[in-house]
Amino acid sequence: MSALRKKSETCEEQLRRMCKNIADSITYPNQKFIGPEDEEPRQETAGDWMEDTYSIRYLVDGEKQYLGAEILCAGGGPTIWVDTFDRVVKGSWGCDTVRVGFCDNLGLDDYCGDLYDGH
Repeated sequence: MSALRKKSETCEEQLRRMCKNIADSITYPNQKFIGPEDEEPRQETAGDWMEDTYSIRYLVDGEKQYLGAEILCAGGGPTIWVDTFDRVVKGSWGCDTVRVGFCDNLGLDDYCGDLYDGH
């Protein structure tokens, strides 16, 4: 009788899964209930999504015009940035690196542009 063992993920596979989950959360925003008074769920906003992030870096041109942002989503083990300029989630963990594209259906780039303009 042989025991079935689940193959454990490598660091690169874990990193790829984490980056894909983040990319999917931007491409396919969640529906969420906010409170008991809500009769129907509403689509998650960029502001909701940003609540779980750590830092933001702005990409600007020579005239300080906003071009895009990099949003830090994970650090300390894997490091994962969302790049709104290139529309890619960039992850690194040790010597492994991963890039996963996304479609900004959440409006993160516009949200970050508004934050930068309001600085």
